Order: sequence, then C-alpha cells, then structure tokens
Amino acid sequence: MLKNFINEKKKYIIIIAMSLVILTLIIVIIVVATKKDTNRVTLTAWEKYKSAEKYLYIWEYYTPDHIINLCKDHHFTRVYLSIGCIETFWDDYFSKGNLPASGEIGALDYETFIRKLNQINVEVELVTFLARNGNDFSTIERVNTVANIVKQLSYQVKIKALHFDQECSTNFESLLNMYIRVNQIFPASAIIRPYWLNLKMSSLKDQFTDQAFFESFSDCDTLVDALMKITSYSDLMAYNKNYDVVENYMAQLNTIAKRHPNNEAKNVIEISGGSDVPPDDTMYQRYVEDKDRFFTFIYDMSQKYNGITIHYFETWYQNLYCIWPNINIPYDGGEPKDC
Repeated sequence: MLKNFINEKKKYIIIIAMSLVILTLIIVIIVVATKKDTNRVTLTAWEKYKSAEKYLYIWEYYTPDHIINLCKDHHFTRVYLSIGCIETFWDDYFSKGNLPASGEIGALDYETFIRKLNQINVEVELVTFLARNGNDFSTIERVNTVANIVKQLSYQVKIKALHFDQECSTNFESLLNMYIRVNQIFPASAIIRPYWLNLKMSSLKDQFTDQAFFESFSDCDTLVDALMKITSYSDLMAYNKNYDVVENYMAQLNTIAKRHPNNEAKNVIEISGGSDVPPDDTMYQRYVEDKDRFFTFIYDMSQKYNGITIHYFETWYQNLYCIWPNINIPYDGGEPKDC
C-alpha cells in the first residue's frame, strides 16, 4: 500500500510539473505576442507615413538626386513625371519627335532619369496636357504624335502610362476622343476632377455633336465611368482642405472603380502652401497644424485605397525640410522639421 501511495504521489508531482511547464509556455507566448503587438501599435506616425505605399508628382526635375533619394527613403513607388505642355513645346520638340530637354523641365534627359528611377523599382508615368486652356482641343491630333514618342521611349526604359492633366470643364466629347486616341497607341492615364464623380453622362447628351459616339457610352452612369472605360489608369484629384471631404471623394472613386476592374484608379492629394493654390483645395494647413495626424492619414488612406499620391515633389520637400530642393544643398532625408 505504501508503494502505491508513493507511486500515486510521484504521478501527481509529474502532472503538476507538466502543468507548470505548459503554463510557463503559455505565459511566454502571451508575453511575446503582446510585445509584437505593442511594437506594431506604437509605430510613430512618421514611420507609418514612410512605410505607406505612395506616389509623387514631379513637375520639374532639376534636382534628380533629391528625387531619387526621397523615393528610396520615403517609399515612393511611382512618379508622375512632367514632359511639359504639348502646346508650349510643340514647335521646338514634339513636332520633331523629341521630348523637351531644357527650359521649364530641366537639363537632364528623360531616358537617363527614367532609367535611374527604374533601377530603384520606381514606376513612371509621363505627364502632359494638350493646351493651357483645358477646353481647347483644336490641335487634338498632336496627342497621337506625343503618344508615339513615348511609345518609342518605352522600348528603352519602363514607362507605365501617358498621363494627361487635362482639366476640361465643358468639351467632354473632345476629352473622351483624346483619351481614345492616346490609349490606342499607349496606355492612357486620366485625371478625374471631384465634381466629375457625380456628373451624369445623361446630362451631357446635348453637348455631343456625334450622337452615335455618345451612345457608345450608354453603359456609363457618370463621366468617370466613361473615362475609366476608355483608359488604362485614372487619378482622382481629391483636392480639399478637410480630411472628411478628401476621404469621401476617395470612397466615391472606389465605388465607381469596382465597376471597371481593368482600370487602375488612384487618389491624389494637394499639399502646396503657395498663393497659386486655393486654400480650400490643399491640405497644407492640416499638415502644419498636426503633422502626426497628417502622416497617419496618409498611412490610413494608403492602406484603405491601395496607395496615395502627393502633389507635388518640390512643395512637399519644402514642407518637410523648410527649403526648396536645391542642387547645391545636399538632400536632407531625415525627420521633418518645424518650419
């Protein structure tokens, strides 16, 4: 009997010991998991911003190294690189089969710069517009020439699309014709103005001189539907000073984009603080008021809507580092400064 008692006691000791080991393992797992979750949650707003999928407009690239480094350090994976206005550079460049190489664009040739961007896995869309007057399509045939120039360049370097910053307000028949012309030659990327999100195609019928052309969009509810139908990419200029309005624009675009799986839709926010930008159209003041909230907003919208585009490089660099990018002043790249 004593022997049985001892055996039973040993058995209970073993069970207790095993239970303690299991309990210890559970505690360790909980502690490790909690620590990992804490690390995730306590990422700073700046770190969240840097990790977010982002894209960048570049109107001039006279400081190429600053752009390259900013893309690498801030995780910009696509740039919209301006090749200038077709009307402005037609005679000297586009009509001769060339892209502009100087003037307002900068002295560095496009092929070299795009190749540098390709080498760090940054996608490129080239940006242009037909004329200074967004409703002037009198030289619409010129877009064919420019699209062919870009197509030829794309055999040397990777170019995702030809993006038109054509802010039309009345001549939508010509706008649609323009994008069809371009997309037949090279993938076209269209801008979307916020009010177009609710602009019904039915309300534009009387503006079309070619009713057969209008009827080809009978399956399109809004102008944005029509644009997404005939282009490869689209970018909503979600310009407003208020977080809730900007997010509402993005949500509307997302709803429409679901009807067009073959069109890749993105959102653009304005961050310029200059006098040339209406205060109601830019988030500059939101950035100045609370940088952490702004950086978190960038991260959240990027997560929710598959990336976000910042307009534009020079002003964003100035906002971050209190200085306009200058080829004679080294790239900063650190955390943002209080200007």
